[in-house]
Amino acid sequence: MKKEYLILIALILILGAYLLFHKENKDNYILPEIVKIDVSKITGLIIDKKEELIEFTKKEGNWTLTDQGYPADSPSVENMLDTLKTFKLSALVSEKDDLKRYELDDGKRIRVKVMKSRETLFEFTMGKTAPTFNHTFVMLKNDKNIYHANGSFRSYFDKSVEDFKEKKIVVPKEGSKD
Repeated sequence: MKKEYLILIALILILGAYLLFHKENKDNYILPEIVKIDVSKITGLIIDKKEELIEFTKKEGNWTLTDQGYPADSPSVENMLDTLKTFKLSALVSEKDDLKRYELDDGKRIRVKVMKSRETLFEFTMGKTAPTFNHTFVMLKNDKNIYHANGSFRSYFDKSVEDFKEKKIVVPKEGSKD
């Protein structure tokens, strides 16, 4: 009878040690390091969607839509710059080329290029917002993996040229020559 108790105690200790030291949720990957973007050094943004290419240029502290020279909507540009300033990957989602599932295929994706003069500082492709609404599916340039980026920011970039135009109307003062 003592022999059975010793075996039972040994099994309990072995199983307890296994449960204590075995971590099921270990990450078996390393996320790419994203270099902090100094938004004050950004002089251009390019948003490439299937339907259109939208370019922004910063001249004398003001953002304009380059192809037409219209002033850009300041809050819209600030939302994009804030997203770039805090851009961080939180998880590896897929190592497969399942682009359609995450809306990273050519029909739905939005490619963003961050420029400093003619130099590309950072480039990524965004897909849909994750079901949690706390993440956005993204791919980095020259990386086939799909990641979660912190935040739900697709709506900041998924606008038409008309949506990015400054909407303020300047009315000349009475008595002025304008």
